[in-house]
Amino acid sequence: GFQPVRTSEHMAAAGVFVLLQAVAFFKYLQTLAPSDKLRPLFTMAIIGVAGVVFLAVCGLTVAGVIAPWSGRFYSLWDTGYARIHIPIISSVSEHQPTAWTSFFFDIHVLVAVFPAGVWFCFAELNDLRVFVILYAIFA
Repeated sequence: GFQPVRTSEHMAAAGVFVLLQAVAFFKYLQTLAPSDKLRPLFTMAIIGVAGVVFLAVCGLTVAGVIAPWSGRFYSLWDTGYARIHIPIISSVSEHQPTAWTSFFFDIHVLVAVFPAGVWFCFAELNDLRVFVILYAIFA
């Protein structure tokens, strides 16, 4: 079968697509009727659709249409999973942790000036600098 529609790793992307379609549909419905009358309907519809999608994914997984979670997914939660269960991955040098000295030689003086740069971004906040701060903290 076509890989992206049969693996569980791709279900999140499909779920985001369905969610965007549902939001667009509900926005369209809001233009047809006042929102105070539709709010309970929207709440029940969201709960109902989420339940149906969850049950459908579970049912398709049990039926074998959607593949179960693979080692790639388990490696996200347990970084030692691949080393124990998939030996070919642990033998590749790119998958080994990098020594701190190699990390320092790659980014050199940025180790020292990075905190100062983030501090200067706080001096005059705007949308661009908030993005830079968030990217610096979480990337």
